[in-house]
Amino acid sequence: MPIAFHHCTDVTEHAMWLSGWQQEFDQIDEGSFAGEIIDISEQGIRLFREKANLAVSQLMRFPEDQWHLAMPLRWPNNSLFRSDAITVLPRCKEFLGISPAGYDLIVVSIDLNRHSWLEQNAKKSRVLVVTPDLFKMVKQQWWALTEHLRACGGEATPCAQQAIMCQLKDGIDLLLESPSCNVVSDDSSNYRTRRYIVDRCHALSKMHPDNPPSMMALCHQLNISRRTLQYSFQAETGQSPVHYLRALRLNAVRRSLMRDPTLCLADAAAQQGFFHQSYFSREYRRLFHELPSDTRKRSQKA
Repeated sequence: MPIAFHHCTDVTEHAMWLSGWQQEFDQIDEGSFAGEIIDISEQGIRLFREKANLAVSQLMRFPEDQWHLAMPLRWPNNSLFRSDAITVLPRCKEFLGISPAGYDLIVVSIDLNRHSWLEQNAKKSRVLVVTPDLFKMVKQQWWALTEHLRACGGEATPCAQQAIMCQLKDGIDLLLESPSCNVVSDDSSNYRTRRYIVDRCHALSKMHPDNPPSMMALCHQLNISRRTLQYSFQAETGQSPVHYLRALRLNAVRRSLMRDPTLCLADAAAQQGFFHQSYFSREYRRLFHELPSDTRKRSQKA
């Protein structure tokens, strides 16, 4: 049973540690990133616990042969996952999620041929409702086993590994085979509208990164008011649209410098629409708490 424990100080590296999940993470909070992943897997079942100190925009493509159940251990707002329930992630080609600063999340993946009744409304984000006592018990069990592995740095004896997997399987069966178990849609019309606005702006800003659309252009494209745009981003990301979309472009520059440390800083910035170097350097340092030249130096040493 493979068990892995990773500690990351860069959001791009953090996204790469989950094998099988195609992910692109963007840091949207200012500060030095710190994240952890505990990953446990066996044939047909996988559990990982992911946490980070800063808010992150997560563009994900899930493994298509599994269901994915998300259980927040700490989720400072209810914008994506409810803290009192398990969210069944939708089966879709691409999923954009905004994780708030200080999040701590457990995701359990199981093969599609297990509990096939989850297929109902599979393209929507849904909530798995069970009794509060059962939810609390399983949540405590999974927190305890991941805390044990965290304290051991991911190391476990064969006997401990067997006990961990038995506990994981028992928790899944208790939740999904409980008579009280019920799956309900978690998509309110207001939520769907806000998510659509954020998702479309995210996509539109990436179509022409060297010439990003203005806020007025986005409002015109989506036929919404500036106030609606502002409210949607504030509710879903905790950021203004200007701050959030600029952070996406700064993250793209950072990834370019990490992939190719020989890249000219001015060229890397211009590819994402930053043509004023002092402004670019100031905003880059504000977001990541380091200069772009420092990022490049670290990548050259790696």
